[in-house]
Amino acid sequence: MTIEEALAKLEGITERLEGDELGLEEAIGLFDEGLELAASIKTRLEEAKIRVEQVVEKTKDAFSLEPLDLP
Repeated sequence: MTIEEALAKLEGITERLEGDELGLEEAIGLFDEGLELAASIKTRLEEAKIRVEQVVEKTKDAFSLEPLDLP
């Protein structure tokens, strides 16, 4: 699953959890699945950041990066 697919799936889970139609067990299962997806996405984003930093390091003087503040 790509990161974009994982994000879309997490968004779908969030929408379902925000609804009123889930039983407790189903909600807990979706919550657990969502946490696993979120952890996976975070790991993949951190790996991507490291790869970008490595590329930048290889081209030190060609350009520079500015910090990106995410909400």
